[in-house]
Amino acid sequence: MTASRVTIVVDSRYGSTLSLAKAIVEGAESEGAEVRLRRVEISEPEFSVDDQRPDFVAAQKEYRELPRSSAEDLEWARGIIWGSPTRYGLMSTPLRAFIDEVAPLWRQGALIGKVGAAFTSTGGMHSGNEMTLLSLLMPFMQHGMILAGVPHSVPELVRTDKGGSPYGATTVTGFDGNRPVDENEKAIARALGARVARLSGWVQPEPASVEVAAYSN
Repeated sequence: MTASRVTIVVDSRYGSTLSLAKAIVEGAESEGAEVRLRRVEISEPEFSVDDQRPDFVAAQKEYRELPRSSAEDLEWARGIIWGSPTRYGLMSTPLRAFIDEVAPLWRQGALIGKVGAAFTSTGGMHSGNEMTLLSLLMPFMQHGMILAGVPHSVPELVRTDKGGSPYGATTVTGFDGNRPVDENEKAIARALGARVARLSGWVQPEPASVEVAAYSN
């Protein structure tokens, strides 16, 4: 096993998804990985947030101090974990825009054989968190990556009564957004980060041009 490099790309509004991202960083670093925590660009105005709420203002100050994610961050990494708030059972528009932005990496086949994982936050237990995780994982499969989830051998996944999923890390914030990320959810996020760090240290990426394959006889 070699020391791994993990890039975590986060989109966050009130800070819950960012809290998960920071726990994922802790988990990856606990396995000796070098970690980059990056954000995506948020286009304004947004209609699903209250930009006057104190927690929104505080979270956005911290969020916007993070470096903006780039294609180079994904090329550098052996493991990639991205996450966003849930929007109608789907990833957020800003994260989707970033995924579209790095489409040249797909043509290059630059991410083939790397490890991918996902995380999200939702207002309610049944507000589409697992659907969002699946939407976040699908681009990894298109890139030819290897997916990592959270096994039920993680004790907190068995006993959580809020967020957490075998498909990735989640938190349930309540529809007013005032339920903080709890210790079970943080532990599940740390377990996901640690697992991606381990797996990506074992797996050998296998980049190969998609364009060459498309035009070969």
